[in-house]
Amino acid sequence: MLEETGLEYRVTDYDLVKGEHLRPEFLAINPVGRVPAIVDHAAGQPDVVVCGTAAILQYLAEKTGLLLPADLAGRARVYQWLGIVSSDVGPAFSGQFVFNIIAPEKQPWAMAFYDKLCLRMLGALESQLGRSRHLAGDDYTIADIIAYPVAAVSMKRFPGTLDGHPHIARWATEVGARPAVQRGMKIPR
Repeated sequence: MLEETGLEYRVTDYDLVKGEHLRPEFLAINPVGRVPAIVDHAAGQPDVVVCGTAAILQYLAEKTGLLLPADLAGRARVYQWLGIVSSDVGPAFSGQFVFNIIAPEKQPWAMAFYDKLCLRMLGALESQLGRSRHLAGDDYTIADIIAYPVAAVSMKRFPGTLDGHPHIARWATEVGARPAVQRGMKIPR
């Protein structure tokens, strides 16, 4: 989103494995110790702190007037997909990753539950993208920004390919071709 807006920013990388996100200086920014978080020094006094992907996207869209429809119905569609991705799709893939990849003891019921949940979430995205060019309609919005990593990263891990989801594949190719998306996906690497 920061690449799309052209706003100046500085990235601070936190090593989650080492628990750097739980240090007092980060907890002062985000009391639950989750990334991402931003501190907007340009907003005026005092600095504006925003935590959480969906909240950050909405804040930056409102601040810049970009990637968020002006009409109420259009914004509602964007907010709906922000919520679906952050509350349903993201947690499904997080659970799938935890139980299938990093859990020291494999629990078949949990693995099967999250595999099935991920496929159901992908079905919803596939269906929506079969009806519209982007998640919230014809225009590229912050809903697409929040959802793109699912296709670019998570789906490559599970189910391993976009082949069974042609509408997601079409959309991911189009979104992934955007120069700002290409730059953004390289940060902080």
